[in-house]
Amino acid sequence: MKKSFDVVVIGTGEAGSAVAMRCRAAGRNVAIVDSRPFGGTCGLRGCDPKKVLVGAAEIIDRKRRVEGRGVAGDLRIDWPELIRFKATFTDPFPRQREDGFVQAGVEPFHGRARFLDQRSIEVGQDVLDGAHLVVAVGAWPARLGIQGERHLTRSDQFLDLQELPRRIASSAQSRTRPKGHVH
Repeated sequence: MKKSFDVVVIGTGEAGSAVAMRCRAAGRNVAIVDSRPFGGTCGLRGCDPKKVLVGAAEIIDRKRRVEGRGVAGDLRIDWPELIRFKATFTDPFPRQREDGFVQAGVEPFHGRARFLDQRSIEVGQDVLDGAHLVVAVGAWPARLGIQGERHLTRSDQFLDLQELPRRIASSAQSRTRPKGHVH
């Protein structure tokens, strides 16, 4: 089905969402498109979920720094529980983001946008014609071309790990144990 809009935004992250909401607030007829769950990198695979993990690591680090200065006891990261806690923020976010668009009068579309010409994109069975098309899809990590690159992990891959990699887990545990402590 062909639909016409003043503005069609591709990408539902912070930039695309801001454009869509501001254009809608200014009275424009707006559509927004994403091939991934609504919310973008910051809310789903980057900034926000990273803060949960960093917060836990900071607690472990602070405890290690004051060990032997009136603070004692074992403290460790329970990775599966931490990932479940992170999910309490990230899992509902796509629906919340989409509901916010709908409530504001921005029409959401799910699927990969394919340009047909300077004013039109195809998303599934829909053709969206826009006086203005805004591409706000972020970026994909660049290939580095270095030895061992295949061992690198993107943030979305890391944030979906169900268990902490052995090397990281053992390194984190050894840093949190007082010297001379034996298990």
